[in-house]
Amino acid sequence: MLELVKEIYSPSKTFKAEINKRLNDGLLEIDVYKWDSEWETWLQHSAGFSLTDNLDSALSIANEKLKVHSGEI
Repeated sequence: MLELVKEIYSPSKTFKAEINKRLNDGLLEIDVYKWDSEWETWLQHSAGFSLTDNLDSALSIANEKLKVHSGEI
C-alpha cells in the first residue's frame, strides 16, 4: 500500500510528480505522471521508480524528474 505524501506540478500543470510512502517499509517512492486530456486522467510517464528514505531527497529527485520529463524549468 502507498500513502500520498506530496504532489509537485510542472509550470504548465501537464506533468506531476508524486511522492508516496510505502507502508510496508517506510521508503518514499517517486513517480512522474502526464495529464491525458482525451481520457481526462493522469497516466504514468516515468519508467521504473525512484526510492529514498528522506523527504528532502525525494523532493530533489521529484523536481529533477519533472524537469527531465516535461522539458520545463
